[in-house]
Amino acid sequence: MGLGLSKTKHRIQAVKGTEKITKSMELIATVKLKQFRDAYEKTNAYTDEYAKLMAELFAHDTETGSHYGKPNEDVKSCLFIVISSDLGLCGSYNNELFKWVNKCATENDVIAPIGSKAVHHYSHDERFKNINHDFESLSLGSLDLSKIHSLCSRLKDSFNAKRYSRIYMIFTHYVNSITFAPTRFQLLPVQVKQSKWENETYCPPLFDEPPRTMIHRFMDDYLSAVFYGRLVESELSEQASRRTAMDNANDNADRMLQELTIEYNKARQNAITQEITEVVSGASAN
Repeated sequence: MGLGLSKTKHRIQAVKGTEKITKSMELIATVKLKQFRDAYEKTNAYTDEYAKLMAELFAHDTETGSHYGKPNEDVKSCLFIVISSDLGLCGSYNNELFKWVNKCATENDVIAPIGSKAVHHYSHDERFKNINHDFESLSLGSLDLSKIHSLCSRLKDSFNAKRYSRIYMIFTHYVNSITFAPTRFQLLPVQVKQSKWENETYCPPLFDEPPRTMIHRFMDDYLSAVFYGRLVESELSEQASRRTAMDNANDNADRMLQELTIEYNKARQNAITQEITEVVSGASAN
């Protein structure tokens, strides 16, 4: 009976130690969640304004249309930039992302992983043989804007060279602190809802240069803004997923502690009862 008590006591101590870790990780994820939510709101506002600008420029490009608005029809493969997490313990965040990639991409497409989990996953995935390693050096914890701008410029050049038919980003879209879902976003060709100003009939916009020229001039900045925004949103979703996972782990630990405590008390009571019975039996025998 003493061995059972000792074993249960060790299990209780182990669960308490694990709960301390999960609670600490939940607090860290909560702090980071607020930090990245603020960054996401600012970045999202900037990206939306850039998207509106590009939409207006494409709407006024009445000549032959910029090639940035058309896919490379003669090319079969697409590029999928997959943004995963660098760390684990975030629930099904990465698994849901990889399942979404399997639905969207084919074996002929090229995968460009971002985040250590995606790099490790696609280094062992036998389905996708074409891997682009240009984005593996990106660190989600400290995003380098100059590096992102350089990578987006190379993406644009690859699209111009007709290496890919389309370029997509697969990331986790943030809805709220408990809801987030894998999403596919088309980076190139630019997919924006072309719209004109509602009062344009009476007051048409004046452009310093033809809209097509401005599209080509702003393309690097637009791609960098969108790319950075998706990275921040992915990091925000990761922290939200980790906080939810750690909160669930804490709840499970509390339930285990409650069950183990009841089990320990029962075993302890049985041990006490047995000892009393043995003492009484010994006294009666004498």
